[in-house]
Amino acid sequence: MTASSAETAAETLAEATEALISAGRSLFTEFGYRQTDFPRLAEKAGLPEAFARELLPDKAAVFGALIERTARVAGILRPAVSEGLDDDLPARLARAYLALWEPNEEDSPLIELYRVALSDREASHIMRERFTKALNGQVDHELAGGEAGLRTALFGAQLGGVAFVRHLMRVDAVAAADLDTVIRTISPGLRRTLLGSDGEQ
Repeated sequence: MTASSAETAAETLAEATEALISAGRSLFTEFGYRQTDFPRLAEKAGLPEAFARELLPDKAAVFGALIERTARVAGILRPAVSEGLDDDLPARLARAYLALWEPNEEDSPLIELYRVALSDREASHIMRERFTKALNGQVDHELAGGEAGLRTALFGAQLGGVAFVRHLMRVDAVAAADLDTVIRTISPGLRRTLLGSDGEQ
């Protein structure tokens, strides 16, 4: 196989995988995780089922790939980290994450994923495992000191909780507040969790 034919084959596989993941987003959102089976995913993607299973073996793998693609494409936390590990980092991370839920709530890929995950125990487990890994991996290796993984996990849990009550449960006080107010209010606690400091001298 020549280099050009190998590149073409790799592109074909990448395009087919992307089609399968996109089919997952469409079907999981419309029908839920439990009601979506793999043959339907393959059909939606326009792929023979046997070939689709070579790319991603089951619907759990498709959902996991969808979660990882969403985190990667969104570039959720990396830009905020690249500005430096200072006292403003937790607020920058909070804004980067929470802003993904804000502009057009019904089209938010994160809200779609959370709604799918909440509908099924297996989907919830996949969401928790893959999304935590995808998000924490963008931050914890940058932190100094021990328990970086624990600190970033707890930091993510706090942000996830705020997003959950603001956009899914729509608790009045939290849902009604503007994003700047939310971030300003939660930032001291986020600093203590992530950096071990509230930023005050």
